[in-house]
Amino acid sequence: MTTTFELKNIFNDDFCKSLKKTYGLNNENQIANMLQDTFRDFIILILSENNSYTVEERNKLYNEAIYNLQHTSKLLQGMPHPASSMSYKLSKMSETLKKVTSGNKKEKSKANRFIEKNLIRKFILFWDANSPDKFFTEKDKINYEICKCFLDCSKKISSKYPEIEWFRVCEIEFVESLFENI
Repeated sequence: MTTTFELKNIFNDDFCKSLKKTYGLNNENQIANMLQDTFRDFIILILSENNSYTVEERNKLYNEAIYNLQHTSKLLQGMPHPASSMSYKLSKMSETLKKVTSGNKKEKSKANRFIEKNLIRKFILFWDANSPDKFFTEKDKINYEICKCFLDCSKKISSKYPEIEWFRVCEIEFVESLFENI
């Protein structure tokens, strides 16, 4: 039998009511679960990176994975579809891991931005499903209320998970840049 990691209950009724009041969100009863689902993968990923291994241990595992990904990619290269497309995907995975393990801060931030973009995309889906004011306005301009709501959620997560620096240091300018670059 496998046990799964359970997140803390982050978004309580009072918080969801304040989001509904401030941002006009629908589905007050479902907001907590939807937000929990929106942030779950990102939180688990960050917690696993923070707690399971030291940076050196993680990099050692990643380097081993890079070798295996590259080897498998070369074996599949030039084969008919779907093997050739799998080869390409495996090579992209190894490139991402190389960026994460490199000492180059710019490369690391590019790799991290990928997981951040996935989080932002999920939050946009949450917002558009629950807000009468969609992410893009009629003139294809960003509705910046979504950024404020995301920041409120980040602060709430930070209160439950203070060890996650990403949420703790989140500021509106950074959040706006994430949504603008999606």
